[in-house]
Amino acid sequence: MAQHENSVIQQRLAALLNALESTEERLRQLGDHHWADWLRSDHILITRGDTYGLEHLKQAFGGMGSINDLYPSDDGDIGKALGEIYGLAAQLLADLRNA
Repeated sequence: MAQHENSVIQQRLAALLNALESTEERLRQLGDHHWADWLRSDHILITRGDTYGLEHLKQAFGGMGSINDLYPSDDGDIGKALGEIYGLAAQLLADLRNA
């Protein structure tokens, strides 16, 4: 893997972890501990280098009762942050599979 590619992956990873932290905190403020706990557990896995955390994170999106049903990407700050989180997780999985 080229150094530039590794740098891009590290930047995406840092952005994802920051977005997970801030979104988890906001969800806790709103009293949504279920989804806050989900994001926290994936944050821990991803920080440890476990790619299952990325896969599990993506499972929160789509289907009835999903996180993006409650917080649509076009509806408020949390929805926008979740859209970013999903995009970063999907891109990181693709990057890692192609590395």
